[in-house]
Amino acid sequence: MRKSSTVHLTEVMKPQIWEKFPEDLFENVLARLPIVTIIRFRAVCQQWNNLISSQSFSQFCAQVSQENPCFYTTFGDYDYEAMYDPYMKRWYYPNTLEFSAFPVSSAGGLVYFQYECFNTNLCVCNPMTKSFKKLPNGWIKRWCHLGMTMNGSADYRVLKLGCRKYEIYDSVTKCWSHLGKIPECIKGPGCIISTSISIDNTLYFMHKHQNIVSYDTSTGVWTQHLIQAPLHSSGLTLAVSDGKIMLVGILEENDATFVCIWEALKMTFTLKEVDRKSLLKFHRRPVGLTCVGNKGLLLCCLKSCNMYRMIIYNIATREWLTVQLPFRRKVFKQHLVRATAFQPCLTAMP
Repeated sequence: MRKSSTVHLTEVMKPQIWEKFPEDLFENVLARLPIVTIIRFRAVCQQWNNLISSQSFSQFCAQVSQENPCFYTTFGDYDYEAMYDPYMKRWYYPNTLEFSAFPVSSAGGLVYFQYECFNTNLCVCNPMTKSFKKLPNGWIKRWCHLGMTMNGSADYRVLKLGCRKYEIYDSVTKCWSHLGKIPECIKGPGCIISTSISIDNTLYFMHKHQNIVSYDTSTGVWTQHLIQAPLHSSGLTLAVSDGKIMLVGILEENDATFVCIWEALKMTFTLKEVDRKSLLKFHRRPVGLTCVGNKGLLLCCLKSCNMYRMIIYNIATREWLTVQLPFRRKVFKQHLVRATAFQPCLTAMP
């Protein structure tokens, strides 16, 4: 058996057979591979690069449902970026932008970046094609939080949240508008304590009083949702998975430390525990938590002093998988991890 297997692996593909392989069928087959793998094929030769960059191939890819998200991360100084493909269980180092930036939000196949300092510049990018667009400046020059939504026609909106006011960028009109006042119940610096998640046209934020605040970008309506935060929990953050609102946090219970996942049920926002994992190495240490999710996968980044750990939770299989850290150099305890999850897509246009 081993001998026949070896012969199969070293068998030479006959050019007289494969050179006649129909090109339209080739596109159809290639489009069913993970997008990250397809992008790597651009380096094979100029012909493959032209094929993958063609409009017809992009249309094939748009017809194929991509089940796995990608996680885009930056570490410490924002010159160090890495993208994790959970399907291949591999890190990539894409050099997506021509300047230093970190991800703040995402929707569909687009990632929203903040670049330079003092919260002054924003851009939207497709990490797969490396196409990006710098957004014009709006009325709000300094902001606290940002969010992004995308509708079915691939148009997107960006929410810029200041201390007292907010505004919306619309990709259709290509300008900022809807300058409005933030409701009194969520006004003030530090009221919002987590990055945003988006479901359809609605953005969700975690409030410092352990409530969830939402904003509908299509209707302009703000809503505050009361939740009963779990006892002995801390570091609560929001994540999204298959259109469901997930709450992830650190739980101290019976002299043990866990990373715990809850689902906020629709309408009532009642919390239902999904799963938990013991953190033996982090016992009796303050733990910082960042979590992002998409398509049934949650990536949890844990940090305590100079200890880092990344784990992925698969909601469908209820599996916890340790992710090897991508660091190529020494990690300093002051390094921050910023991450977002996006759906790889060749046709998403910023």
